[in-house]
Amino acid sequence: MTSSTNIVISSQLHKMSQGINDVAVAIKRCKKLQSECELPDCVISYIFSKLALKDLVKTSALSKRWIHEYWGLKTELNFDLHTMFDYNTIQDLPKSLPLFQRFHFQSEFATRLDQFVLHYKGDMISSIRVKFPLGNEHRDAIDRLISKGIAKGAKRIELLFSSETNDTTHSILPYKFSLTLLSDNDSLTYLHLQNCLVLEPMNLSGLKNLRTLVFHLVDVKQKLLQSLSSNCSHLLDFTLDDCHFTSSLIINIPTLLRLNIVNCRVNIERYIDIIASNLSSFEYSCNDRFRVHPINIKSHMLSKFIYRGARFSKPIGFFGLKNVTTIVLDGLTENLSGNILNNLFSDCFKLENATFKNCCLTSSTDITSQKLRHLSIIDCGFGEYSPYAITIDALNLLSFEYSGQNTHIIYVTAPKLLKIFWNAAVREKIPHPFGPIESLPHIENLAMIIYPSQVANLG
Repeated sequence: MTSSTNIVISSQLHKMSQGINDVAVAIKRCKKLQSECELPDCVISYIFSKLALKDLVKTSALSKRWIHEYWGLKTELNFDLHTMFDYNTIQDLPKSLPLFQRFHFQSEFATRLDQFVLHYKGDMISSIRVKFPLGNEHRDAIDRLISKGIAKGAKRIELLFSSETNDTTHSILPYKFSLTLLSDNDSLTYLHLQNCLVLEPMNLSGLKNLRTLVFHLVDVKQKLLQSLSSNCSHLLDFTLDDCHFTSSLIINIPTLLRLNIVNCRVNIERYIDIIASNLSSFEYSCNDRFRVHPINIKSHMLSKFIYRGARFSKPIGFFGLKNVTTIVLDGLTENLSGNILNNLFSDCFKLENATFKNCCLTSSTDITSQKLRHLSIIDCGFGEYSPYAITIDALNLLSFEYSGQNTHIIYVTAPKLLKIFWNAAVREKIPHPFGPIESLPHIENLAMIIYPSQVANLG
């Protein structure tokens, strides 16, 4: 072996030895970093709190310690398709699934939910949300979830069991919700029930600190409302969304601030009496094209009223609206030009904000008010029978929005008017598409929708 060969081999051995030493040093450094730079509990807690439940379950394969120490850090429990499966909406499920496979998804969802509840070791649960079309056949799993949530101080519970799919080949028997699950509870402040059947006895004594209650697709009985009045002494917000009323309703809740009765149906005419001394906001909307619920409002603090329905004068009237400052009327088939506008601005003497949208308006109209500050008239009329002229006399009017097709002349006397939104595009065939804008030189803020062919007429 030549000397040159010895030198080469020696050099290579030296490099190998150096490489091994480098690896050893690197391993020592990694171990040191692992021991000294472990993530603090607050960081791990934050990471776990943001994981979806399906991902949280997967961590159990990495460390049994995490199940006991960190699963409990997930206090906001959200069970839906995204967190339990790899779907974002029910529409993501293949439409060609046989019926038994759809039932399988429901059963699998309920099983996973139940398993999570069984293994959950946290000391506290702040909120529970279930959004999936479960039915009464999964009642045991749902009841166990609610019981554990109440026992661990849940402040918010949402049970959203309505199906989003258009599949009508089978219906789900609604989950039968027993109010006894909420007994001996003083933590719950928010409750949302969707597509649930509330069982008797309708005792709400366990909801003394409830602030917000939402019923969606729920049969509402007067017994339930009486229990609300007797037991929920801190209730501020109450919503009935697409609910079925089994009788006329008396809503007598002194603490109530906001009431929403929306998307309701009028299969049989039911009366609604509202007795709420502190009520400040009330919204009502009805899906019936011709009928609405007769409503008697006894709420002298009411300041905001939003109404969508076919009729107004007889079923509602103006007696309960004397102190209203904001009103929205949408979709009236009853003519606004008659007594509605006259009585509205004479009886509601505090009215400052008025919006009329998609309402019937068939004859020339006068709007006179000293208090009015903001006025919107949007797509009102009745085809070719839209009013020829609208006259507005409002000393303190600050802003005005208008969109309408066939009204030829609009007179505005409003010396303080500063802001206008004007839709001239829908008035392309009208001789004066820009209405009163030229006669209002003090306007500071003007927004318009126009066609390119109308630009030349702006001068």
